[in-house]
Order: sequence, then structure tokens, then C-alpha cells
Amino acid sequence: MSASVLLLLPLLCATPPTRVELVFGGDVIPHGEVKEVARLHARTGAPPPEGGKAPSLNHEGWDHVFGPISDVLRTADVGVVNLETPVTDNKKAVVRELLFNAPSAMVHALASAGVKVVSTANNHARDQHPTGILETLRHLEAAGIRHAGTGASKAAAWEPAFVDVRGVKVGFLSFTRLLNGFSNPKDALAPHVALVPYSKHEAQRGLLPEQAVEAVRAAAARCDALIVLVHWGTEYKATPLAEDRALGQALLDAGARAVIGHHPHVLQPLESYQTADGRKGLIAFSLGNLVSNQDRFYRHSEGTQETGGDKRDSMLLRLSLVRPAPGAPVTLDEVAVLPVWIENNAVGRARKEARNIQPVLIDREVEAVTERLALLASLPAPLDKETRAQKAQLERRLEGSKRRRERILRMLPEGFAVASPELRQRGVEALPSGVVTPRP
Repeated sequence: MSASVLLLLPLLCATPPTRVELVFGGDVIPHGEVKEVARLHARTGAPPPEGGKAPSLNHEGWDHVFGPISDVLRTADVGVVNLETPVTDNKKAVVRELLFNAPSAMVHALASAGVKVVSTANNHARDQHPTGILETLRHLEAAGIRHAGTGASKAAAWEPAFVDVRGVKVGFLSFTRLLNGFSNPKDALAPHVALVPYSKHEAQRGLLPEQAVEAVRAAAARCDALIVLVHWGTEYKATPLAEDRALGQALLDAGARAVIGHHPHVLQPLESYQTADGRKGLIAFSLGNLVSNQDRFYRHSEGTQETGGDKRDSMLLRLSLVRPAPGAPVTLDEVAVLPVWIENNAVGRARKEARNIQPVLIDREVEAVTERLALLASLPAPLDKETRAQKAQLERRLEGSKRRRERILRMLPEGFAVASPELRQRGVEALPSGVVTPRP
């Protein structure tokens, strides 16, 4: 055997790095209008021959709600969102502006869209009482979605969810810092929400921040990579609390690879962080809403206060975890975002146009509208009145999408990038263009 062949053998036999891709979305809130959109888009099949209810063909319309982002979630190894609601099929459940409930069809639609893990620890976890906590978990398990943050007992609420991807064990631990004035029960064997209350709410029976750090340390020791999902901060504020920043850094130092935040309902910055032992970590303080009816009256126009649409700005956060060789530690590698805008036609829709609420990928929207405008530009002049109106509407839509995209990307510090519009398929190890790693 020649010397050159011998030199090539180690390269040919080398095991390629193992890469695990995660995609995170923000708050899923089933406002009444969101439920109505699902109902309006529900499709049913033929009634069974033996009689009975006709089957739903699209999870009672919820497939429509999540449709525009489903391919991104499906191409990830694990899709994760914050489930900002109990899930019960109780027809008599009390719901109002700040009291939520969602039908079980919604979680089946989330599973169909590619969501594999949800955080359930948030300030609305008890909206349908302790029995609602338990029913929510039953519906999630029936849909094949793993959950973290609530449980049938205190210990269960703090138990991480684990997902094995090509031999990499990824853990997800979830807790909230707010519980809408509720408290966990005295009985540790009763249904609980994983809670680390702010100091003014310490009586609500949760862990102290230093105890949460130790819980993260213990959970990180049980897996190759731990992600912590935290419900924290101040609603509608674009800046994280100083104490939450300190806590997030402590969680990374304790062993978490990333801390993903929810609750403010607007985007907050992403920050890279180098741990005391030299690891790269990430804190996403708030991913904003993913599905909601907030800021429904916002309409882009010159002179409009841009903050009026902030509750509809969103993003999908793509993280890659990498094991460079068998037995090597798993590290945080690529970080990138896909800007998302919550489409909501509460105002400006045609008289017979159905109400619609959906998260859409802004870059796709810009591309599609640009193509339609190019087509109109190719028409012979003069354009008729209807075509001119259509062109003006598309131009406003394009300008609005670009402005929202700019506002979303303000949350990215140097060293982060927008993900390529090409979706990476599982098993393909090549890096997508435009994706960079965070700098410590």
C-alpha cells in the first residue's frame, strides 16, 4: 500500500461531527380571535358510513394557523415553543381577556407542524385550575409532544424533558418567575408549576434563584446539552431586567448551553456569553409572540408609531449543537434567526375576506411581494384603476415588511446573522450560507 493511501485512511475513516438543530418560537396564545380563525379555516371529510361526526382534515383549522412556519419547524431536529395556555376540552371552561384555554386539536396541530417540545411553565399555567394542568399534560402526551415546567407534583414540574437525537441527549428545563398572583400548593404531591418568583412574590412557594441554579446544574449533569426555558421579564418592555440577565448568566455557568426567554410579548435582545469554564452560551431574553391577536389594529403607514406593531414582531431562533467526535462534549455552534411577522388582517381586509392570523416568514413575504410587483411592472401602461390600487397595496405591504424586518434585526448583536432562506434537511452537514457563530 502506498504512503499516500496510508495518509488518506484516517481521513476516510474519521467520524463526521454530529449536529443537532433546534428551532425555538415564542408565545402561542389562543386569543378568541385566533380560535375563530382556526374555526373559519376548518375542513372536514365525509361522515363515516356508520354515522357520527365527520373527521377533521386539518386539526379543526389549526393547521392553517401554523402553516407558514411548519416547514421550518419540521426540518429541525427539535422544534420548541412556549405554550401560553392550558389545553382542555372542557366546554364550560371560563375564558376571557386574560384567562386562556385551547382545544386539544391545537396541540395536535403543533405536533403536525413539527413541534416536539413545549414549555408549560408560565403565568397562565393555572388558568384552568390544577385539573387543567393535568389535562394539558395528557393532551400533550397524546399528541407526542414532550413538556417541561408543570407536573402532577413539585418534583414532576421540575423534571426536564429529554430528547435523544443521533446519540445526543438534549434536555429542556422550564420555569416561570410569574404566576398571576397564584401560589403553588403546600402539598408537594399536588399539581405544581416550576416557579422561581421575583422577591416581591416569594410567598408563592417556588425556588429561590440560587436553588434554580442548582436545579440546572443537576439537570445538565443528566444530559449532553441542557436548554433552559424561562418565563420572565416585564410585559411590553424591550429591555430585560438586570436581575434576569444575572440569573441567565448564572444558569449558563451552571451548565446550560442556552437560555430561551418568554413573557414580555415583544422581542428582547439576544446576547452571547462566555461561561467561567470557557464555553459559548446564549441568552435570548424574549422571542416575542408567535401566535396571538395583539396589536391587531396596527397598520403600516408613513408617520405611524412603529412601536404599535411590536407585539407582532417575532422570530424563529435556530441553534445548532455539535459533538465534534464520539465521546466529545457537545457545544453550542451555529446561531441564526428567521424574522417573523404575525399577519393579522383585522383592519384593511376586503368586505368578504375571511379573518386571518398567521406567523409568516418576512423574507419569504418580501420575495413574494417583490415578484408580484415585478409582474405588474411588466404590464403595458396605463394600468387600470383596480391594478393601480393593487400595486399601491403591494408597495405598502413591501415597505411595511421591510420596516418590521429592520426592527426585528435590531435585536441581534454583532456576530449573529439571518438564516439562509434555504432550509437545511436533516442529515446534511454543510453549513447554510449566512449563518455565523456567536462571539463570546
